Amino acid sequence: MPLTYAIGDVHGRRDLLAALLAAIGEDAAGRDARIVFLGDIIDRGPESRQSLDLVIRTLETWPGSRLIQGNHEEFLLTFIDAASPEDRQVAARRWLPNGGIETLRSYGFAETEPLDDIAGRLAAEFPAHITTLRHAEWMVETGHYALVHGGVDPDLPLAAQDPKTTRWIRDRFLSFRGPLPKIVVHGHTMTESSLPELHSNRIALDTGAVHSGHLTCAVFDGDAPPRFLATDDHGPAVEVDEIRPLDCRSRDQR
Repeated sequence: MPLTYAIGDVHGRRDLLAALLAAIGEDAAGRDARIVFLGDIIDRGPESRQSLDLVIRTLETWPGSRLIQGNHEEFLLTFIDAASPEDRQVAARRWLPNGGIETLRSYGFAETEPLDDIAGRLAAEFPAHITTLRHAEWMVETGHYALVHGGVDPDLPLAAQDPKTTRWIRDRFLSFRGPLPKIVVHGHTMTESSLPELHSNRIALDTGAVHSGHLTCAVFDGDAPPRFLATDDHGPAVEVDEIRPLDCRSRDQR
């Protein structure tokens, strides 16, 4: 397995993503490495379009890298693909209050513009973005890990998972304490600690970048325990350091 960097939810924080990618370049130091984005690149933060530009550039320049589609990317695609104006209204009511307004602003649109016009122009003016989202993965597996956006159905083998479930699942996955086919690496649900969290059957990487300033990646290097890099934007510049995760494994056994 190549050296793998799994990046949690970006949510429009291009500044954090740029700093983390620069740190990853230094950390990899010329080794065979790839980057896997766990989804939710867009929404909530101020630079969703710019974040996707950076993701696309990374996919092009780091061979073997992958983007996993998050539920917020699904929001956008559902909005664009709506079969009727009424369906698009429904999609907009779900998407726009959940960070979609900030995404539209990053593309130069106002939410007061006609929704059908916005959808048509998004598809026509940003085809590389839409194509990248359509071709995104729903799961990336390694020997020991299954990387998804939200989680997995604990009652099903990995091969039987529903991609939509892996984007949206929360409680039934998060509360499950038993073994899973592989350690699941996921985002989607912000950790209360704003740190990556190690559990007995999963690793949580959504550290609330848009709110906390902490965008986190896990570093998987063969059979070695994972390492973690994270940003901190509370100083004059965004800094990236190796951090210790919150180890919840003993709590899981109670």
